[in-house]
Amino acid sequence: MSFLRHSRAAVKLFGLSASLSLVLAIGATSARADFSDYGFASASASVSTSQAGAHPDMTLQFALKTDPASLVDPTGLKKPYAKTQDLVVNLPPGLIGNPNAIPRCSMQRFVTFLAGGSGCEQDSQVGVSSIGLYEFLGRLTEPVYNMEVPSNDTVARLGFYAGALPYFINISVRSGGDYGLTAKLEGIPAVQTMVSATTELWGVPADSTHNTLRLTPKEAYPEFKSESPPRSSGLAPAPFMTNPVNCEGPLTIGLTSDSYQLPGQFSAISAPLPAITGCGKVDFQPGLTVTPTSREAAAPTGLDATLTIPQNETHQGIATGQLRDATVTLPKGMTIASGAADGLQACSSAQVRLGEDVAAACPDAAKIGTAEFDVPALSRRVQGALYQRTPEPGNLFRIWLVADELGVHVKIPGEIHADPGTGQISSIFLDNPRVPVRELKLHFKSGSKGVLANPASCGTYATSFQFTPWSSPVPIAATTPMTIDQSCATGGFSPGLSAGTTSPSAGSFSSFAMDVTRKDGEQNISGLSLTMPPGLLGKLAGIPLCPEAEATSGTCSAASQVGTTTVAAGPGPTPLWIPQPGKAPTAVYLGGPYKGAPYSLIVVTPAQAGPFDLGTVVVRAAISVDPTTAQVSVKSDPLPQILEGVPVSYRDIHVDVNRQKFILNPTSCDPMSIEAQLTSPAGASAGPSSRFQAASCASLGFKPRLSTKLSGGTRRGAYPALRAELKARPGDANIARAAVTLPHSEFLAQNHIRTVCTRVQFRANRCPAGSIYGHVRAISPLLDLPLEGPVYLRSSSNPLPDLVGALRGQVDLDIVGRIDSVNGGIRTTFETVPDAPVSKFVITMKGGRKGLLVNSRNLCASPSFSVVKFDGQNGKTADQRPRLKNSCGAKSRRESG
Repeated sequence: MSFLRHSRAAVKLFGLSASLSLVLAIGATSARADFSDYGFASASASVSTSQAGAHPDMTLQFALKTDPASLVDPTGLKKPYAKTQDLVVNLPPGLIGNPNAIPRCSMQRFVTFLAGGSGCEQDSQVGVSSIGLYEFLGRLTEPVYNMEVPSNDTVARLGFYAGALPYFINISVRSGGDYGLTAKLEGIPAVQTMVSATTELWGVPADSTHNTLRLTPKEAYPEFKSESPPRSSGLAPAPFMTNPVNCEGPLTIGLTSDSYQLPGQFSAISAPLPAITGCGKVDFQPGLTVTPTSREAAAPTGLDATLTIPQNETHQGIATGQLRDATVTLPKGMTIASGAADGLQACSSAQVRLGEDVAAACPDAAKIGTAEFDVPALSRRVQGALYQRTPEPGNLFRIWLVADELGVHVKIPGEIHADPGTGQISSIFLDNPRVPVRELKLHFKSGSKGVLANPASCGTYATSFQFTPWSSPVPIAATTPMTIDQSCATGGFSPGLSAGTTSPSAGSFSSFAMDVTRKDGEQNISGLSLTMPPGLLGKLAGIPLCPEAEATSGTCSAASQVGTTTVAAGPGPTPLWIPQPGKAPTAVYLGGPYKGAPYSLIVVTPAQAGPFDLGTVVVRAAISVDPTTAQVSVKSDPLPQILEGVPVSYRDIHVDVNRQKFILNPTSCDPMSIEAQLTSPAGASAGPSSRFQAASCASLGFKPRLSTKLSGGTRRGAYPALRAELKARPGDANIARAAVTLPHSEFLAQNHIRTVCTRVQFRANRCPAGSIYGHVRAISPLLDLPLEGPVYLRSSSNPLPDLVGALRGQVDLDIVGRIDSVNGGIRTTFETVPDAPVSKFVITMKGGRKGLLVNSRNLCASPSFSVVKFDGQNGKTADQRPRLKNSCGAKSRRESG
């Protein structure tokens, strides 16, 4: 930065000379061929003490390479190869200054020297600089002043005169690297040719050992004095420079410079410093308080954390240790709140501009909190922010601690670890900047979308912490309490259920929706079973089942999809809803056999919210069908309770089964209910139900038709076979009850009832072959293939065995008929018929030696009629007297007797 920017007086007195000299210097480039030889000849550095945390006088010396062919000026200096334009000095991290401890000289006071004034106040002097200038009348020893900073881009500024020309050293923090200090002299006056310089900055400027170096600008020039009469600073001693508090490794000061003739081509050199010793004398006594912003049990909350490190700021003492590593572990039960992810964005390394000494550009939607630093070296408290870092696989919860004020660009990465089993949170910040901090306050976002969730029950909880200083590898470990004492009545378990079809018209297709809800603060839901009302069925025909491998991974094809799901999870009034806009959709697929059930649902939920992707959650649910009523029940696998360390506290589980023409309403309009069975991880259970009733059943027709036929012998005592065929019209109400009474021409052949399957054998599917007396087949529009199977005689609580048709196929159903006698005729009554559409039903019973019927007379003598009574699911009836067809009139029929 050119001195021409800082003083109109300087412009008036020296502008013409400077401009002319600069033109001559730059114009000479065409006549010289050795500007590339420009660079440092030597550099050295020293401190008056190597004690860690002490306040040393630091001396830095350098000299530039000179042209041996150049003339020697009156002071014995030879001319450098080029004129220095910029000089940059990088101090090692931890070697710091505190400009706030010393009065600052204003620019107005500084430039009064140019008009014959006294310049800066003596109490603002922090050192001296001895400068060798080519073609000058003597070597200058100049006072160095602590200056007011010109803008927020500078942490500190030092100023001095070299003769009558001002020099300014702007000091910044290397925020893009190790947070050490960088001093820059930019735009060094080109009218002067710097050859060498020795600068001494004082550890304690008010110390009496510096009294003979408190020069005035006039004494330095034009009187060329190198010492002053003994003068006191007039201030109480205060430290200005401080040694690092880390004793690891060598320290160096790095110097770089370029020239006006070859700008941008920098020469570099380093000057070693003595190793720092005595770190065992450095004190480090940090403290921490952690307070939730809400003291309600199980509620979303923010967090206020205050780190205090008492500083020894006396000039005689040793500076306090600086925080290197910090690990804070919150109490068990305090977890990440999933609701905070709603609308949250992340800040990438590119957006935070990591490695650059510029302000961060994180999106505001990535902000999860605020920060406040109290650093002795800064003029006031610095305000900052906490941002969500871009997640990485296996490392999702990362944060940036950012501040961009007073010339400092803090960008500290932190890690948040959530225990995958318990959700307990640990925050880790490693290799923090080597700067003293009196206090650091962090405030994490609070309110309904607070980033954390309090423990589920009231009590006093302990946060543990480990702080390791730069001065020692031994951490300081302790705990700090927090109290949760509001809204303590938590832990109940009374979830609700709302379920049903969106259009309840009887016998029609409709979407089905289910909502299971849980109140905030109650025990979580871990298990879910649902029992549908009789007749609420799904049409399996035409749906390809998701193969087992794809079902396990949740990669089923769209052809198997039957619905979607929506899940709300998290504490407080604004839980997180998944799926979020723009994220992967959820899906419910129809799968094959699972855990002994013939079908299953595969519920696929991508756990994506904000910048987070916790993977795809696949929950399988077995679909069972009651073999007697065809009633459907769904039992889910245990619901995930924690994902990547984030508890999944279910608030609403919503399922839409919305595939067209899949869910079919019952044809019964009786009041019914959908029953749920819910469990919690603690073993609590609840059985909420939701009322269900189909509508408009009276509008459904009911005209089933049954035909019966005997085949085989027609004479008295013959044992004919029987075939009964039932047909129903599409759209009619389904049959609820059926009773078929054969005419008196047929008796029950009890002498043929030999082997009967027991109920135990039937349940185990181990009926003996001898108990099979016929065959049954049913065709339903809900299925791709007919159901069919044997007809058994099975033991009954009645005197006669039951007639059971074991329909097997896509589902298994048992059609049970009770056999008895009414008015001398054989009657079979099917008391419970599933409310399911059947377009055709055929039952055939064997004749001959396995026949259960015997003719009581010659069938050809007169026709016989059965009595059939049908009750519809909608309450309508259909009574019939179909003729019992037989073999009379057939050619060459041989009776079997």
